[in-house]
Amino acid sequence: MRFTVPLLVLALSFSLCVSAAKADRKTTVVILGAGLTGVTAAKALALERNITDFLIIEALPEVGGRLKQSSIGGYPIEVGGNWIQGLGTNPIWALAQKYNVTNRFSNWSSIDYFDGGGHDFDGKLEEAFARYEDEAMPKAEEISDLRQERGQIDLNFRAGLNLAGWRAQTPYEKTAEYFSFDWEYAEPPVQSSYIQNINSFTYNFEGFGDENNNFVYDKRGFRAIIQGQADEIPNFNDLILYNQTVTKVFYGENGVNVLTADGTLIEAEFALCTFSIGVLQNTDVLFEPELPEWKKDAIANFHMATYLKIFIQFPSQFWNETEFSVYADPDERGYYSVWQSLSAKGFFPGSNILMVTLTSDQAYQAELQPEEEVTAAFMSVLRTMYGPKIPDPLEVVFHRWTLDPLFRGTFMNWGAGATVAQQNAIRAPIPDPDTPSPKGQRVFFAGEGTSRKYFGYLQGAYFEGRLASGLIADCVDNGCLTSEKTAYAKREILEEKTKKRKLVGGGLRKPIFK
Repeated sequence: MRFTVPLLVLALSFSLCVSAAKADRKTTVVILGAGLTGVTAAKALALERNITDFLIIEALPEVGGRLKQSSIGGYPIEVGGNWIQGLGTNPIWALAQKYNVTNRFSNWSSIDYFDGGGHDFDGKLEEAFARYEDEAMPKAEEISDLRQERGQIDLNFRAGLNLAGWRAQTPYEKTAEYFSFDWEYAEPPVQSSYIQNINSFTYNFEGFGDENNNFVYDKRGFRAIIQGQADEIPNFNDLILYNQTVTKVFYGENGVNVLTADGTLIEAEFALCTFSIGVLQNTDVLFEPELPEWKKDAIANFHMATYLKIFIQFPSQFWNETEFSVYADPDERGYYSVWQSLSAKGFFPGSNILMVTLTSDQAYQAELQPEEEVTAAFMSVLRTMYGPKIPDPLEVVFHRWTLDPLFRGTFMNWGAGATVAQQNAIRAPIPDPDTPSPKGQRVFFAGEGTSRKYFGYLQGAYFEGRLASGLIADCVDNGCLTSEKTAYAKREILEEKTKKRKLVGGGLRKPIFK
C-alpha cells in the first residue's frame, strides 16, 4: 500500500470526538471555504448531480476568498486576484462574460523604462526585456521540452535559464527577468521549478487559444464570477454559514466533524477542504488525528507565494500616459520595480491612482512594516523616477496576505524539488486514498494549488472544484468507486471539454493575484 494509516486508531479517535459533543448541524457534505473552488464545487453538486444536502462554511461575511475587493478614493480595486489570464476557451473568461464583469485588455507594450538616474533614455532596460523574451525564454522552453522527452530530472528555473544562455548580471537584466518571471510566479527563479513553470506558461497562455490578459475593475468586484455561480444555486443562503472560522477538523472512517471558532460543530459524511497551501502549512486549522506524514511532507515542499499589490492615490498625476512603468533599481533586484497606472485610458481616468507590486522577500518585509515605512520606501523610488517635487500620496491601500490566517499568502508556486507525486499526495483524500470506499475517502482537498496544469491561477481553482465535486458525488451515490487514476483521467477530459466550449446561459499573462 502506498499510504499507510492506522485506520483503527483513526476510527476510535473520530468516534470519541463525535460522542463528546452534539452536532449543531448535520449534512452529507461540508465544504470548507466559499472561494472559487468551493462555490464551483457546490454549484456542480447541486445542478449537475442533484446533491443539495451540503453546507458551506465561510469565515468571511461574503463569498470570494482570495478574490478580494477594496476601494481607494472611492474607486473599486482588487487587492487579490485581478487578471483574467488567457482568454479564448478559458472558463474564467467565460464566467466573466456570462456575469458581465467589467474588464479591459492589458497592454504590455505600453511601458515607460526607468533606472537609478531617472528615465532610461539609453534604452538599456528595453533592450534587456527584448533579449529575455525573444532569446532566453524560447531557448529555455525548448530545453525544458527536451528534458521531459528524455525523462531527465527537473531543475530550478535559474539553472534552466543558465542552460539557455541567460545570466542576469546588470540591473537591467535583473529587472527584465523579474518582470517576466517573479511578477508572474511571485518567487525568484532559483526557488521555482523549471519544468513545471514552463509547462504552466504553456497551458495557461497557449492552451486556451488566446494568450491575452484582461484586467478586472468591476464595481461589484472580481468576486462577481463567484457570486454569480452562488446565485444560481437554489436556496444558497440556507446552504452557507458566514462568519464561521474553522479551527479543527476531526475525521475518521465514519465521517467528519468540523469545529468553528465560536464552538459550532458540524457533522458530515464527507468534507471538501479548499484551504490554501499556506493555511495547511500553518496551525490555523488543526486536524485530528494529524494529517498523515505523506501528506504533511508534500504540503511542506510546495510554496505559498505572496504577491503584494500596493495601491496609491495622489492629488495629481505626475507620471506619463503609459499603462506600465518599470524601474531598474541599481542595488536590489525587483525593488518597487513594476508600476501600473489606473489613471490610464480605459481604466479610471482622473483617479490619480498607481499600483506597485512586491513579491517574495520584499513583500514579506513590507507586510511587517507600518504603512509609513512602506510609503517612505516607494516614495523614494518614485522621486528617483520622476524627481523630488512630486506630491505626497493621499491614501495607500494593501492587504497583508501572509499575515492573514485565512490565506497565509496569495497563490501556490511549484517550488524547485517538488514532485508530481507530492502534488498528488496533497490532493489525495484521507484517511486512506488506497481504500476505495467511504472508509478511506472522507476529506477531499482541492484548490488552485492542487491543479497540475493551472496551479496559481483561477482556472486551476475552477477545474479542481469541478473535479472534487465529481469525486464526492461518486462517494455519495456509489460508495467511492472512482480510483485516483480514473479521477485524473476524468480531469484531463473535463479540462479539454471545457476548453472546447463556452459557458452560456443565465447570465492570471499574470497569475491568480496579478
